Amino acid sequence: MPVSPARGIPDDATPQYRQFAAEWGEDGHSHSYLTLRELLDYDWTQRVRLEGWLNLGEWVTWTGNNRAKAPDTYCAGIIGRSIRHVSTGTMEKLLERYHALSAGQERASFLAENADTYAQATWHIPAYAAIDYFWAETVPVLLHIARGTSGLDRVRIVFFFNN
Repeated sequence: MPVSPARGIPDDATPQYRQFAAEWGEDGHSHSYLTLRELLDYDWTQRVRLEGWLNLGEWVTWTGNNRAKAPDTYCAGIIGRSIRHVSTGTMEKLLERYHALSAGQERASFLAENADTYAQATWHIPAYAAIDYFWAETVPVLLHIARGTSGLDRVRIVFFFNN
């Protein structure tokens, strides 16, 4: 669930921001803004669904973590001559074959043979974990700027997304 629907560029946006947004043209979209209070009032503990492409080695590590967290590395999409996209079911069968092998060289060779085999994975994490840098680095600065709860409605972020 979004924090808020897109609101457009605020009426009181600076000329510099308007120029910056205009330079993006059609590639800049979903212009919006939020006050710090709106950001803090949002339920950041709700779980969000994410997905990405994992190769067999990444799949082994991720499933070894019981899929309880996001994979360490993943791709939004991957293409190339040697890339092979497989279904989740096929990747699970490769995982079974991997675990049936002796630890060590046999497993390492199997991973090397399937290094370019990718399947799409899906996982769920709390929303705050999906925006960890923003939550850890930006929100404290915004709180400092607000200097107490009286400023929560006076501090806002203005943003848009790009293609």
